[in-house]
Amino acid sequence: MFFESYAIFFYIFCFVVVYNITKLFTSNIYVRNFIILGGNLFILLLLVKEHTLIVLAVLSLLIFLIGKLLQKKKKTILFSLSLATLIILFSIRNYELVQNILDKSFLSILNGPILSVQKIGLSYILFRYVHWLVESYKKHIHQSNFFTFLNYIFFFPSILAGPIDTYPNFHYWIENKKLSYHKSLFFAGVTRIFIGAFKTLAITPLVINYATDYSLLLPNHSPIIAVLLSLVAYSIYIYVDFSGYSDIAIGTAYLIGIKTPENFNNPYFSMSLSEFWKRWHITFSTFLKLYVFKPLIYLFNTVFNPKYRLSISILTYILTFTICGLWHGDKINFVYWGLWHGIGLSINKIWDLKIKTDSEFYKSKLYNIISGVVTFSFVTVGWLFFHYTHEQLVEIFKLI
Repeated sequence: MFFESYAIFFYIFCFVVVYNITKLFTSNIYVRNFIILGGNLFILLLLVKEHTLIVLAVLSLLIFLIGKLLQKKKKTILFSLSLATLIILFSIRNYELVQNILDKSFLSILNGPILSVQKIGLSYILFRYVHWLVESYKKHIHQSNFFTFLNYIFFFPSILAGPIDTYPNFHYWIENKKLSYHKSLFFAGVTRIFIGAFKTLAITPLVINYATDYSLLLPNHSPIIAVLLSLVAYSIYIYVDFSGYSDIAIGTAYLIGIKTPENFNNPYFSMSLSEFWKRWHITFSTFLKLYVFKPLIYLFNTVFNPKYRLSISILTYILTFTICGLWHGDKINFVYWGLWHGIGLSINKIWDLKIKTDSEFYKSKLYNIISGVVTFSFVTVGWLFFHYTHEQLVEIFKLI
């Protein structure tokens, strides 16, 4: 990730200084956009080759123009073809199965140019493209310009792991000229960066080895205890590291006057799995709900009898989180992880609708404690499927 390099920290510091000094002398949106774009491209070029940025810039121009057309006229065919093309291009680049299929067809010519684009940040860029097209189609985007859109796509603090901002929010803060807001954000950003740096540099190293390699615990514990302790360590590690990165990304955005959305809200204190997903990687969960879950619910409700609403919800949870797993990677263990959460959310839904009542027990502190422990345990066991490949999982299950 970006913030693991002291050199990149230095370059970011220089960019922030130049941008804020310039902002004192001009409030011109084009000047500010130009400086931010220059900073984005310079810092991204430390991680990827020029070819990747050129291809993504051209694709961004096409997506921007399609969005502008959709804002003027609701062209369903254009919208559908654009979304389908994006998903196909993303699948070709990210999934070996799709690449192997193309190699055996007349479309194999697509593999070379697409595979030459580096993967860094593509998953998050895809969500931004989808957001732009969907919201343009719904006519929810009322102000836009290409340079702001390009900065939205390439915004370096959040391009690798979020938070995933919305275009209207990004546009609002880019064009916000109230320096008092920017001053408040600046000092909040410095604090946020220190918090994130403490998490990633001080806490993460304490648990990362045990979190990622349960065998280190085998000399002193039985296999099942070693795996369980490692999973608890992994829960700590992935939250501290991921939320720490988000803190640094949010803080860096604050330094240049852009208030990006929050991404974590104490997820391990959740009382249910549905609550967990409202607190964990919040911007991703929101996008998943808006652009996968809700459209699937709408589709199934039009196809199936409304009296099967619970069955429709269960099917939608499982499909949505299978897609969620595949979005994270092309290995089968990510599908297992997605199914784990899809099934868990389905059980959560059945519990709330069919079992849970208004009795005093379900309102008590004891019930909340039990719910919190069960939720944390379920999420923690799920990290087993997220971290280990299928082959490693087979070995683990043999061991325990």
